[in-house]
Amino acid sequence: MKRFEYKTVTPLFHAERELNQLGFDGWELVAVDRGTMYLKREISN
Repeated sequence: MKRFEYKTVTPLFHAERELNQLGFDGWELVAVDRGTMYLKREISN
């Protein structure tokens, strides 16, 4: 069974750079609600 960890991010001034770094680190954007971004990434057992 796959396991995930989650992270919430609020808008940042240099959001593109920070989001690119999060993507490089394995985080995937899964939802945005009222400016809050929700990310997840798979974790190994």
